[in-house]
Amino acid sequence: MTRALTFVLALVFITAGPATAQSPGKRPESPAYVARSPAEAALLAIDARQRAAVADVNLPAIAAIAHPNLRVNAPTNRILTREDLVSMVRSGQIRNEVFERTPEDVQITGDVGVVMGREEVFPGAASEQARVYGQRTLSRRYTNVYLREGGEWRHLARHANVIVAP
Repeated sequence: MTRALTFVLALVFITAGPATAQSPGKRPESPAYVARSPAEAALLAIDARQRAAVADVNLPAIAAIAHPNLRVNAPTNRILTREDLVSMVRSGQIRNEVFERTPEDVQITGDVGVVMGREEVFPGAASEQARVYGQRTLSRRYTNVYLREGGEWRHLARHANVIVAP
């Protein structure tokens, strides 16, 4: 399992970087992913719970879902720990008035699950994203990595980047 986890994390962080839309207003979108197994359905469910916890500022849920070693490669160009994430959501530095997520692909290898897709967010006025990108609708690409421990999926790593127009 350690080799699989190393491979998945390397893939997430090696492929990280700014995404460029192909042409304004004509970005091709993949359809939402449909689970093909109970394991994929469970992974998609925890991914939806993670999104809802952040959107609803549900700090206990964020902490419960997040693995102690969680690392987030944030769209504001910095790496956050689990503690950073909870603190920034608590303070409003991470806040979205709108936060929609569409998973486009799911992959499970042993006890490692990966969910990739797109997000649309409208950052809250006092958020770090609003300071960096302005308070406007942002399209993002995301990858969430989960680790199954004791039958439960825990959020281990995340990368999200804002899609910039050419």
